[in-house]
Amino acid sequence: MSGKRKLGLGKVKSKKQKVEGSGDGLDEKKEQLLTVELAKEVNPNDPLAQLVGLWHTWKNGERDNELILNGVINECDRIIRNCVENGGDEEIKLNDEFYSIYGQALSDISKFKPEDEMKEWIENAFERIESGFDKFGKDNVRLKLARCSILLTKIGSLYIGQMTIDSKKEEFKGLKELFDEFTQLWNESVKSAEDKKDYTLFKEESTLELLNIFDDLLDIVDKFGHQNTEVVDSDDEEEEGEVEREEKDEIDTKNALEVGDLEISEDHPLYDIQQDDSYNEFWRQSMLKFKEMMGNEVDKKVAKSVFEKLGQSYLMEAEDPIAFFSSYKYEREEEGEEEGEEEEEEMKEAVENARREGMRLVEEALKYLRQAHDEEDPKTWANIAEALITYGNLMELDSKEQEEAYLEAEKLLRRANNATHGHYEEILESLVGGDKL
Repeated sequence: MSGKRKLGLGKVKSKKQKVEGSGDGLDEKKEQLLTVELAKEVNPNDPLAQLVGLWHTWKNGERDNELILNGVINECDRIIRNCVENGGDEEIKLNDEFYSIYGQALSDISKFKPEDEMKEWIENAFERIESGFDKFGKDNVRLKLARCSILLTKIGSLYIGQMTIDSKKEEFKGLKELFDEFTQLWNESVKSAEDKKDYTLFKEESTLELLNIFDDLLDIVDKFGHQNTEVVDSDDEEEEGEVEREEKDEIDTKNALEVGDLEISEDHPLYDIQQDDSYNEFWRQSMLKFKEMMGNEVDKKVAKSVFEKLGQSYLMEAEDPIAFFSSYKYEREEEGEEEGEEEEEEMKEAVENARREGMRLVEEALKYLRQAHDEEDPKTWANIAEALITYGNLMELDSKEQEEAYLEAEKLLRRANNATHGHYEEILESLVGGDKL
């Protein structure tokens, strides 16, 4: 897949839980933790159900309160210590979900720890998943996906997050192997789900989040060392209620993304990944497969995120052929070449092929962006409009098809602009002209 990818969306952002109470900050945090535990309607006699409820509270919340994670980990410790199979007196049957939660909670809490402690927490997380594999088999899909999650944390926190523009491969050995392990585990999980015809886990937003974070990491790798590089978290672009990632999940790349226009050297640990387009292709194919596996009975926000991400990825891929076509077109206009002037047939054919490829990719983008259309979200209308403008720019000047594309784009942009009180004024003005607003 050529071209750079659009920065991925992330996890579903849920509404903040309101915490009432007075007193100092510590009392408020304790009250918040208590509220979180009691808010879930779970069987009070089922410790595993309570654990799952608390974990979901963490996953669906702001992910900014270490106390919630501490609660999850403490409950995991208590359950594993007190269950009958470990010599305790509680009739608790440990399942794969327990080990999945245990490992991911240890991984997530590492982000709150000092840098010199993060590795130990992450290694402990891997150990819990291995314990799960020992009990439920190496082919357990839930545990494979949990390991994928921990791998992403390790890549972001212990590798990319520690790098500068001057980092060397010998300082960060094994990074590419971690990327490869993630792709292998993901593909194995997909195959297992298809073989068993059980797609339950591939309808969950937490599974989609793995691809979103992987995409974020690839975006950071692509931009690492380039001038004016800024990794924008999805929270900056998506409104509340959409699928998006939290600031706490951003990957801190220190000063490496703020340096001047520097290319990383061949000895940089990110160089091989930056040059390997197979990871981008893996992401695209995995998103398409996720779309297929999630089916129609899936949360609307998850489906919307998948379609929007796919649409934006095709638009990004279209940038290279469009740029080639546009540069040739404007160069001819500036030089005032006559229509009948002799040109090399080879160049003319290359330009036309670029135009056709650009149109094909934008058509694919429009297909998915239309499926992401949400009557309550003006941003989705504007996304379609911008793709239509790009599409129209590739058509014959003043043709009927071009006019239709621009007209539909104008209608969508006017509606989105009105709904957002002028947010799309600039792009609308560039389309129709200031005197027609």
